[in-house]
Amino acid sequence: MSTLSKSQPANSLHSRVFTALTVLVLMGLLGTLASLVWIRILPERYFYDGEYIRSLLGTDLNPTQAFDTFVNTAWVFAMLGFRADTPREITSVILFLLAFIPTAAWFFAGLRRLQYWGLTLLGIWVAVGSIYQGQLSKEVIALWFTSLILYVVGFRRPVAWLAFVIPLVYAVAFRPYWIVIAAFWGLFWWLSNRRWAFSLKLLVFVGALVAASSVYYLYQGEHITEIRERLNEFRIGSDVAQSMIVNYLPNNTILHDVANWIISWMFILFPLPVLRLLEPLQWIFFVLVVSTVITFYWISLNVQRESGRFSPLQLRRVRACLTFMMAFTLVQAIFEPDYGSVLKHMTDLLPMIAYLLALGLATKPKRVKLLRKSHDS
Repeated sequence: MSTLSKSQPANSLHSRVFTALTVLVLMGLLGTLASLVWIRILPERYFYDGEYIRSLLGTDLNPTQAFDTFVNTAWVFAMLGFRADTPREITSVILFLLAFIPTAAWFFAGLRRLQYWGLTLLGIWVAVGSIYQGQLSKEVIALWFTSLILYVVGFRRPVAWLAFVIPLVYAVAFRPYWIVIAAFWGLFWWLSNRRWAFSLKLLVFVGALVAASSVYYLYQGEHITEIRERLNEFRIGSDVAQSMIVNYLPNNTILHDVANWIISWMFILFPLPVLRLLEPLQWIFFVLVVSTVITFYWISLNVQRESGRFSPLQLRRVRACLTFMMAFTLVQAIFEPDYGSVLKHMTDLLPMIAYLLALGLATKPKRVKLLRKSHDS
């Protein structure tokens, strides 16, 4: 792994900060330009939600009466000064910068090892974000909420516990399924503090999935992964049908439902099904997601090995990022109808992605067995 800190001059904090600032400014400029290019070359399906929200800006918005999630989103943008006749180019630039600035700020907050690999990954994620964060969408607001989670979790208890309230607030106003994300985030956070064997943690995790599936079936009369199947009924025959996420087992029992849930989650983290499409963009998506997952796995091992060199605040933020991302992608496995939607909603996590990538990888990471031995000693 090559790092920018290999040479002696780049070893100083001043050099790392200057290099990071230069790269991030360039990244922001290129992202701004990309946000203007996308609106001219991408198919209209990428902007359906944004254009619908734009149409709502020309209506009488009253979220206290309608309490529709799109109405609430439009109301927020109206309060920020956006109008139905605001040029798309101006809207795109402003919203991208409102998403990029907190992302860049969290990269600086986590800056520890400045590496080409981390900067490259961040640059690709910012390029993806310039599509979905550069338009009137719930993604922009969700990114502000994930940024707020990182900020609040840095406080001492009991204030830090308010971080778990933030996704609930977002759920009530914009996306109800964030309540489920908050619940599983709490579960993963709790499990990460337990000194249990992995097999016991896995048993608790699967038990939680069975409980969630059972409760949903009891109250709704259908299995939980049927939510995604119903959404996909409207996509059959469309241009996104090839990248649909489907159940691999007949959904006739709770155990099959949980198995479909876990399989879908694994394929979100390692999206092997997109490789059969033989399309360059799908292969890039595969490489991006898998590279990010593997990188975060190694970063988590590095943090474990070097935990004594991190402040309690940094350790809480790392744990918050990793456990929230696990909960987020797990819930995506219930609701996301296709891999394009998966990528779109993953841009909500840009502040957390930036923070973890700023920590960097150790230049010579030890084997997991040695890590555990070192941690236990």
